[in-house]
Amino acid sequence: MDWITCTKSFVAVVEQGSLAQAASALNTSSSALSKRLSWLEKQLGVQLLKRTTRNLTVTDAGKVFYRRSVHLLDDWHQILAETTSTYGEVQGVLRIGAPLATGSRVLVYYLAEFLKTYPNIQVELHTVTPGQLPDLNLDVFISRELTDFNSTSYIATKLFSFQAGFYASPGYLEDRPAIETPEQLALHNCLLFGSHGHEQEHVFENNRRLRLRGNFTTQNPEALVAAAVAGMGLILVGENTVKRELSNGLLIPVLPELKQPLNAAYAYYPKLNYNHTKTKLFIDFIKQKASPGHTLQSASPQSQ
Repeated sequence: MDWITCTKSFVAVVEQGSLAQAASALNTSSSALSKRLSWLEKQLGVQLLKRTTRNLTVTDAGKVFYRRSVHLLDDWHQILAETTSTYGEVQGVLRIGAPLATGSRVLVYYLAEFLKTYPNIQVELHTVTPGQLPDLNLDVFISRELTDFNSTSYIATKLFSFQAGFYASPGYLEDRPAIETPEQLALHNCLLFGSHGHEQEHVFENNRRLRLRGNFTTQNPEALVAAAVAGMGLILVGENTVKRELSNGLLIPVLPELKQPLNAAYAYYPKLNYNHTKTKLFIDFIKQKASPGHTLQSASPQSQ
């Protein structure tokens, strides 16, 4: 008997809900599983499970042990993966946290190539709230620059810079007044991101302020880009957000000299006692692919 094997068995029993199902999942017998649970309870000196012929109930002590065990086993697997990644083939689960717009409109387009390059890595992409602080359950956390993050626990590195500008579909611009100055934007329908109503003020370079109005507002970046492609109006987004649409001619820049102040996306990852091989490979990959001038592989409009 050993702690790791018995703890894995306990976690499996809790998650599967019965000894029989856990034994099947672990490819062992119910009697062997029962012996491991008994050994674990003896070592801890507490009862983790109440077992009857019909029911299995987790005790209060068992709930505490289960919660901690899940994280500890996950850390153990990560250590094994990082160790083998350092001296062998890169493998294991990479947990990424990013706001919806960054995840669905930027990162997801690079993941296919990343996973093809590193076929033994599995990716979990988690949606986080903009401005949220890094989460220790994630391997890498992507956000705009955070001024109040815990620098003693996290490492921050700049991923890429971006500036928001205006884009519209060729179809929208065909039969509407030409846009030659920022003031003429007032004559056009602007598709707005957020939940602040149908009129928003935005700041641009040289402290220029413009009030944008439109008949469509959404917090869904996919819906915002789709609405622009459908010819509903102009959108104000970073170039990386619509890189694929630009390369396919579905959207074109409007007033390309009018940009919001330069901003940056950062990657935050926890300081740990073992190598961040998967994390660093991913960060370097995104830095390269999201760099200025890099073009996404072309795709048909139907694949958007």
